[in-house]
Amino acid sequence: MTHRSGLVREAPRGHYFDTAAKGQADAVASLNETALVAKPGSVTKYSNAGIAVVGEIVARVTGLSYEQAVGRLVLAPLGMSASGFSRGAVKGGLAPAEMASFDGPRVDAPPLELGTPAAGSLYTTAGDLGLFVRALLNQGRLADGTALLGAASLGEMWREQFPNSAGRRFGLGFVLDQVDGQRSVGHTGAVYGYATDVRLLPDAGIGVVVLSTVDSGVTAQRLGRFALAEWQAARGGKALPEWPKTSAIAGDKARRLSGRFVDGADSVNLRIYDGRLLLDGPEVAAEVREASGRYYLDDAQSFDETIALAPDGSWVELAGRRYARSDWKRPPAPDSELAALIGEYGWDHNILRIYQRDGKPYVRIEWVDWRPLTRRGADDYAFPTDRGLYPLEKLRFERAADGHVTAAMLGAIRFPRRDFGAEAEAAVRATVTTGIDAIRKEALAASPPQEPPSAKPAELVAIHGVAPTIRFDIRYATTNNFMGQKIYEIPGAFLQRPAAEALARINGRLAGQGFGLLIHDAYRPWHVTKMFWDATPPQSHMFVADPSQGSRHNRGAAVDLTMFDLKTGAPMITTSRYDEFSSRSYSNYVGGSDEQRWLREVLRSAMEGDGFSVYPQEWWHFDLNGWRAYSIGNRSFRQLASR
Repeated sequence: MTHRSGLVREAPRGHYFDTAAKGQADAVASLNETALVAKPGSVTKYSNAGIAVVGEIVARVTGLSYEQAVGRLVLAPLGMSASGFSRGAVKGGLAPAEMASFDGPRVDAPPLELGTPAAGSLYTTAGDLGLFVRALLNQGRLADGTALLGAASLGEMWREQFPNSAGRRFGLGFVLDQVDGQRSVGHTGAVYGYATDVRLLPDAGIGVVVLSTVDSGVTAQRLGRFALAEWQAARGGKALPEWPKTSAIAGDKARRLSGRFVDGADSVNLRIYDGRLLLDGPEVAAEVREASGRYYLDDAQSFDETIALAPDGSWVELAGRRYARSDWKRPPAPDSELAALIGEYGWDHNILRIYQRDGKPYVRIEWVDWRPLTRRGADDYAFPTDRGLYPLEKLRFERAADGHVTAAMLGAIRFPRRDFGAEAEAAVRATVTTGIDAIRKEALAASPPQEPPSAKPAELVAIHGVAPTIRFDIRYATTNNFMGQKIYEIPGAFLQRPAAEALARINGRLAGQGFGLLIHDAYRPWHVTKMFWDATPPQSHMFVADPSQGSRHNRGAAVDLTMFDLKTGAPMITTSRYDEFSSRSYSNYVGGSDEQRWLREVLRSAMEGDGFSVYPQEWWHFDLNGWRAYSIGNRSFRQLASR
């Protein structure tokens, strides 16, 4: 109950990722397949598995299931009639919630029920939790004075069980803290889209309940602490605290502050993404915002005040450590073992990512925890011992007979190796394999959306006529594309003349760095955009343009491209394949190898230096600034070539 059992964080079965849990008893029994990671009583290490053991003890003592015991002994006496351990417990339905990833789309939270209900999974309402808080503040008594819990028991639950220990302070089931000098007790919770903060100031007789419907509990925790601090200030006639209402950093200021910063072997990157300033550094990735002359890491998953930026952009400070502006030189490729491990593992609802950062292996787990790994042996790695969600635990990698890595093992929990882009592509191809002719016929018969006259006259030119040394790999004129179908009747790459001339200049400058441009797509007739939309499953529509709005490509000022090595002729390999439907395609994706992300930034820097902007969700897609001023086009390549 104090998270000092030495147990792993998650049981082998019924764990936080398990979609086929068989109940808490089975989850607890599966702990026999694990070893302790620390001597009991020696280290504070949060463990959902440990709390599941507590829940099973309740079940054994009462002769009821844990869910029945809590319902009979706690929920019913308190009048918490809208609470329970199944989705049907909440009358009127469950509030919709979202998963928010730093480098990926927002998606609906999965309807996953944990196999360890004692560690989380109570469906409830703010009103019901208010009844719970009121009883605690009333020394465990109900409104009619009935004692639900003895005062001595409650006092023991709120007493620090292991004083002077490192990390969070625990009573029995309660986290102990302070708010403006007053003792606070409570607990936070977070599970797939939902987060909660229940916090009390027992000596002041007040409490707060915060519910959030975006994954990660940082906002709920901030609101809980702030509400209590504000209430205390109001009671004492003091000035009310101010909530830091941060604003995005954009424009010239964002450009001045962005760059690469280093301290020894570690780095921090500040870059502009979709008009916002983002930071990725050791063990952190978040948006940088400002309020009242101060900077904050502040987004759906993070809030941190320990960041400072030099006004002239010469340094960044994180948690007291200063990183100085530096050039980013080409990093070496990872060694063969790490290169084989880099990738994504797990399930759609929870993805474990292995990547390289500053030459070291890193893991991102449970969407928000970014940690370095220590190599212990071949395919054997350890989490940090003193921080993160999984301290003292290990990752071991499985390989097939041919040496290909097939899974990551977190103790006894198996995360299968995944290629989400290939899976999404297969889903699209399965849709269009027998229906491409019908999709094409319908698209050709349709008409583009009507728009006011364009501000700029169209002058589509063949790119090779303006920049003859640029190379081409027009995927949609072949079957090597996400649809697996030949879409264009002939190969072609056309752009508005200003865009084509800018590409010629960029290609010339990149030659000095040993690279050339390789074009995959440029102007795209509107009917092709409609074909893509109609053929793509709705869950992947964020990767294709809505034909009712028209595509950027339809206007002839957008280009899909990569680089190739002038010496070898080999195309650049970066974090994802061209036209991949996965988060690896996002231009701020923190993954892959150091070299892959460096190559991605070389291309982006060159393109943005001559009037293009990257499309946030696709590292290969660039739009000429002012592209909206061109009209939507629907002429075929044959029509353009015949001119």
